[in-house]
Amino acid sequence: MRSGLRSRPWAGLDLGRFSIKLLALQPAVGGARFSAAEVVLPPAEALPEGGWSAETLARGINDAFNQAGVSLRGSRGISMGVAGPDVIVKHLSLPLLDDSEVAPALRFEARKHLPFDPQSMVLDYQILGRYPSERKLEILLAAVAQEHVERIMEPMRLLGVEPDIIDAAPLALANALMSDHETEPGANVLVDIGESSSHLVLYQRGQPFFTRRLEFGGRHLTRAIAEGTQVPADEAEEWKLAAGADQPGLRIDWESREMRAVLDVLRRDLAEELRRSFAFYRTQGTLPEPVRMWVSGGSARLPGLATRLGEILGSPVSLFDPFARLGRNEEGISGPQYAQAYGLALRSP
Repeated sequence: MRSGLRSRPWAGLDLGRFSIKLLALQPAVGGARFSAAEVVLPPAEALPEGGWSAETLARGINDAFNQAGVSLRGSRGISMGVAGPDVIVKHLSLPLLDDSEVAPALRFEARKHLPFDPQSMVLDYQILGRYPSERKLEILLAAVAQEHVERIMEPMRLLGVEPDIIDAAPLALANALMSDHETEPGANVLVDIGESSSHLVLYQRGQPFFTRRLEFGGRHLTRAIAEGTQVPADEAEEWKLAAGADQPGLRIDWESREMRAVLDVLRRDLAEELRRSFAFYRTQGTLPEPVRMWVSGGSARLPGLATRLGEILGSPVSLFDPFARLGRNEEGISGPQYAQAYGLALRSP
């Protein structure tokens, strides 16, 4: 190993529809140091068919690395996330195997569980638990079409680098969730609110792992604010971003028209999606009450959103903030939008 190699940062890169998030972790005495940056993409209504061009994403990625003060080519490694309705995640049990035997066994086992030929897909996995007394491994398998992965890698190739790991978004979120809670009993739930959709991840030891893509995102909150206040969508989005800033430029009052609209859509849409998801999970495994729940994503920055969602659900909900978990956040800023990037950065070997 070259001198100083382990001290170089490993970067997690989340290419979202609203923004590009980068979080780089660097080993250090007393705990990892981190650098982070978020580059906002053009407005969603300008999104071309098929998504942002590789050139647009390449510029955004380069800007994110520059803003974070991290060398694109000097990093120890880069993990990228892949998301979408075509990303398949399965919870499997395998016989107790050595690490070197898991990947070949999964390639064979995947044929029983995937609707497509595994040869046309990129597979990844995460070991959820080893149970020697039961002679089994609990594995989380993720699969995505090779074509989708190629689209993700194209902007990186324009920059002259190759990502070291391509990880499904639910696996990255599970990695973030389990980093602090894998030894705790009971159910742990993370809801990551994206721009157009959200990811639900539910993990508890000895029970089925569960993930679901929810048709709810930050744009639903923006639309509700626009309709509730009779303002254009761009003004509603501007208000939402100002309300969720690290130093809000306006007073947040949950009796205001804006926040009443937010509360209504949380109750009508997100909470109902979560209840249906939990009801489905109970057909597969046990779910104790109450569950431990966290919410992440850019929209989770709205002051009091986690608390209000918890009141609606009747279970405590907290803000999932990677910066607070890393414990070296001298600026005191919050970063729930970095949950996926955090999980990706933790994938460093």
